[in-house]
Amino acid sequence: MELRHLRYFVAIAEAENFSKAARLLRIAQPALSQRMRDLEAELGLALFERQGRGIRLTQAGRYYLEEIRQVLGRIEAAGRQASQIERGEVGSLRLAILETLALAVPIPRLLRELRARHPGLRLKMVGMPSLVQYEAIRTRSLDAGFIAHRPFQDPDILGLPVMEIPIHAMVPARHPLAGRPTLQLKDLEGLDFIWPELEASTSYSTLFREAFEGSAWRPRVVQEASSYVTTTSLVAAGYGCALGIAVPGVPAVGGIVQIPILDLDLRLRIELVWHKDNPSPALQRFLELARLVLAAGTGA
Repeated sequence: MELRHLRYFVAIAEAENFSKAARLLRIAQPALSQRMRDLEAELGLALFERQGRGIRLTQAGRYYLEEIRQVLGRIEAAGRQASQIERGEVGSLRLAILETLALAVPIPRLLRELRARHPGLRLKMVGMPSLVQYEAIRTRSLDAGFIAHRPFQDPDILGLPVMEIPIHAMVPARHPLAGRPTLQLKDLEGLDFIWPELEASTSYSTLFREAFEGSAWRPRVVQEASSYVTTTSLVAAGYGCALGIAVPGVPAVGGIVQIPILDLDLRLRIELVWHKDNPSPALQRFLELARLVLAAGTGA
């Protein structure tokens, strides 16, 4: 039994005439009649009753027609679904992001475009530190991730620049410096600072270590924090000052004032990264869209 023979059967049943079905199928009527005799012989039952120049389905034939229509419908749907998967229009995309960047322009715009253009694509998005993302992408448990300050270079991990976020001073809202429009590093000398834990291996600890190693300016660290969220909480509570990102499109945390530092050109580089050997069609569609959205955001 071949799939085309089932389609022949449906065409004959709907036309109720072998000659008419043969014309629609563009095959010779004797060949079509023979195929149906072969099908009936294989099934061991009669599908048609011949009535003069036409035919009528037997009771078994009517049941078989309904079942075969469902089978053919599922086969056609499976083919469409497979084609959509190959084009990356459906399927799943495993994506990670630093939670502090979830609302940063242009990431929400990119996700909105993804939903609008590929509504059949299931997105699984999780918050994850940069280093953890990096390892997950290397082991293929993630398709892509938004990381900050790439922890190390790996030729197997490709990246697309997303944005650079400036580092500002963060002071409690009631701090004497809170009303200043700008600062210089000398203004921060002698102040109590919340600093990233070195052992935490966060993007901030790596960035600050590289930036201030060998520098004349040294913060007076009174407390260390394991995450950026913890740092902002401590600053808002008045435990000290800190250095932190001014995320585009994200309001400042309540109780904190962020102030640019004129003689500190320090930025947190955000990249979209993925493994170069990841064959996922969904990932390829996402990367195509990301390039378009990011280029539009920079005016390219």
